[in-house]
Formats: sequence, structure tokens, C-alpha cells
Amino acid sequence: MNNEKISGLIIVTAVTEFFIFVNIAAFLDKGYSISNNSISHLGIDSMPYIFNASIIVLGILEMAAAFLLRRCSAAFTVLYIMGGIGSIGVGVFNEHFGYIHLSFAVLAFLFPSLLSYFAFLKYKNALSIEWSVLGTISIIALVLFGIKVYLGLGPGGMERMILIPLIAWSFQFGAFLYTKN
Repeated sequence: MNNEKISGLIIVTAVTEFFIFVNIAAFLDKGYSISNNSISHLGIDSMPYIFNASIIVLGILEMAAAFLLRRCSAAFTVLYIMGGIGSIGVGVFNEHFGYIHLSFAVLAFLFPSLLSYFAFLKYKNALSIEWSVLGTISIIALVLFGIKVYLGLGPGGMERMILIPLIAWSFQFGAFLYTKN
């Protein structure tokens, strides 16, 4: 198995485990509101170990994928490492850490969104167009979230408009790498 194929498997595993455990934590936390609470709120309330462990694992796996993709593209390497650092930082520095947490959250959201453009430029296929569209949706949602425009979704709902396209494009990209050639 080549490095792209292995990294694809790692990426699919990373986003799948994170998606599953975030939803388990949200389900088990009876006071949690998907609309009103941030995703990271799961890291401080009654389910912190589930959320924090899953996002730290996500970050570690993102950096492992970056290592494997280092010969594929320097941009992939840097952007995945920065996203991985952001994810790990979110898990280590919960919402109680204020701007430190926020800085890591921006890294975790922004760099994988930007990576979608580099994936489009490298692979230039029909699926890669969708990746860049999903990355763009995440960036727009990140900007709206940052200026507190929630479009009636509440802050938690708007944050999911950042996260869900990221999960979708990352899963597709990982599956593409795994099944390529």
C-alpha cells in the first residue's frame, strides 16, 4: 500500500471516529443543545473525556496523514499539520481557556477548509470541485460565526455549518485517496 492509500485510510478513520464520538457525547449530555451550545462545550460539561479524546485523536491522525502526504504536496503537509495542531489544542485547552481555545479552534477549522482548494488543484476532477465548494461553505460559515451572524441556527448550529462540510469533504478526500489506483 502506498502513502496516499494509507493516508486516505487514516483520514477516513479520523473523521469517522470524531463524528461518531461527538454525536455520542452530545446524546449522552442531557443538558446539551445543538443549537445553543458550541461543539467544544462537550469538552467541559458532563462528557469531556469523550469529546476531548476524540478531537485529540483526530489531530494526531491528521498529522500522521500529513507525514504520509509530505511527498505528495508541501501544502497538504503544512495545512494538515496546522489543522492537527488546532484539533489537539481544542482537546487540551477547553472553552475555559478563552482565547487560547478559540485560537486552536480557528486552526482546526480554517486549515482543513483551505486544504480543500489544494486538493482541488492537485486532483482536478469532478469530486474535487465538490471538495472546494464544501471548504468554501466552511470558510463562509467560519466568518459568519466569527461576526456572530448565526442565520437563525444559534451559535451551535452555525458552528456545525463549519464542521459538517469539513467532515464531508475530508471523508470524501480520504476515500478518494484510499481507492485511487
